[in-house]
Amino acid sequence: MRAELGIEEPTIPYAAGAVRGKAKEHQALYRNVRTRLHGLLSLMDPSPLPKNRRLHHDAFAAAVARREQVLSNEELALRYDRLNWFINELIETSIELLPRAVRRRWKGSVAVDATAVAAFARPSRPRHGKKSWGKGAPIEVVSADPDAGMYIRKQSNNDDDPAASKKSFWAYEATLVVAGADDPGTASVFPTLVMGMAPLHQPGREPGVNAVRALRSMSERGHPPGWLAGDRAYTDAKAEHFALPARALGYKPVLDYAEDHLGVQGSQEGFVFVEGALYCPAIPAVLTSATMDFRKKTIDEATYQARLAERRRYAALPKAGVDDEGFQRWRCPSSNPHPVAACVLKPASQHHDGRVRLAVHPSQSLITTTPRCCKQGSVTIGPAPLAKLRQDLLFQSPEWAARYHALRSTIEGMNGYLKDGAREALDDPERRRIHGVAAQSLFVALLVFAANVRKIQEFMKNSTVGDRSRRRLPRRRSGQPLAAWQPGSVVEVDHPDPSGST
Repeated sequence: MRAELGIEEPTIPYAAGAVRGKAKEHQALYRNVRTRLHGLLSLMDPSPLPKNRRLHHDAFAAAVARREQVLSNEELALRYDRLNWFINELIETSIELLPRAVRRRWKGSVAVDATAVAAFARPSRPRHGKKSWGKGAPIEVVSADPDAGMYIRKQSNNDDDPAASKKSFWAYEATLVVAGADDPGTASVFPTLVMGMAPLHQPGREPGVNAVRALRSMSERGHPPGWLAGDRAYTDAKAEHFALPARALGYKPVLDYAEDHLGVQGSQEGFVFVEGALYCPAIPAVLTSATMDFRKKTIDEATYQARLAERRRYAALPKAGVDDEGFQRWRCPSSNPHPVAACVLKPASQHHDGRVRLAVHPSQSLITTTPRCCKQGSVTIGPAPLAKLRQDLLFQSPEWAARYHALRSTIEGMNGYLKDGAREALDDPERRRIHGVAAQSLFVALLVFAANVRKIQEFMKNSTVGDRSRRRLPRRRSGQPLAAWQPGSVVEVDHPDPSGST
């Protein structure tokens, strides 16, 4: 490693006194490097918690109180901003190794996820031998790295299995944003790179907030917004923590839903809100419950797809694009211009021009109490209502499935790439023997930098993207080039005829 970095290898003379002197000299050099590192980290350490020693609960609380007297909330917030800026500038430096022509081909589609990063410390010990790690669990001895937390994950998805084991260890989580394909149906024109990250945090803590921190950093660095895929943790985040800030940055979420997010989830201006989209209020109940029935295995795959195709006919249609404030006008399928459904509540749709392929049958209660979407030609809906679950692509449609699964597989692959034990080994705490959220965030950012560099090298080696070289056609010239007269070349020269004729 010294040879790769261009550092001279230390030589130790044979004399015993010289050996001790030389060893002290190298220890002093190491101490200088270590001092400079901690001096750098002290400027961007947002944690008021004492580190490097396992303390009893009372001693730990007293140490925290002493530190909070000299560290204000404003100072800690400033340090956090510095840490967030620093680690993302490191990542940006790796991205800039790509040629500008390649960087401009990427239109901003990303996936976000949080992956566990094991800490180099033993976990805190519960009081009186208790093994509960829930919120407010009593702690007797605090870990030497108290910024981390217990990462717990069930090894089985079967909630009814009492023997389902759990995977648990003391860890941080790293929220990473990874670039994906803008068009899932075409070959990749951009390598799979980590484009941004949030400072490390405790497992499961504020997934939406940390995702937005990384996305905001990307926006500040000039990267374009595109499609944004996330797992159910981000779907379940509060709208003001994830969905609304992400849309304000220009991203279009592509979300998956848990069981409690399926079926009818509300209404807006009379439209029924089902699994991320607005539908005609006269949509049959058998279509709104299609996903629930399929997950309960009461219908098969073919029936499910048929119901989704039929449900799509009832979807509300945008009458105009989204304006600068996030508002958009929507119309029902029976509204002008060009209705695609016939409904008695919209008499003009009864006299269609051949485009109508659906007959809507509103109930008597709907006819008696007609909602605004049925009275008016269109209605305006703002960005806030139903923002938590809204998405632009119809859930489980072919377009949604292609984009969601492509982006999710991209980030899962990158997580595995970062955790390769022969390379960055992100999940090996032995490679990061230091405590504290600032140091761990910096070291993870350096590992991400190295992984991005490897990805870029592989991409440029195997890709022809950006290669504008052209095969040069031979020039049409008469006679021989100058190279024909190189010494040793055989040149046919016309000699004069002795007879005088040519």
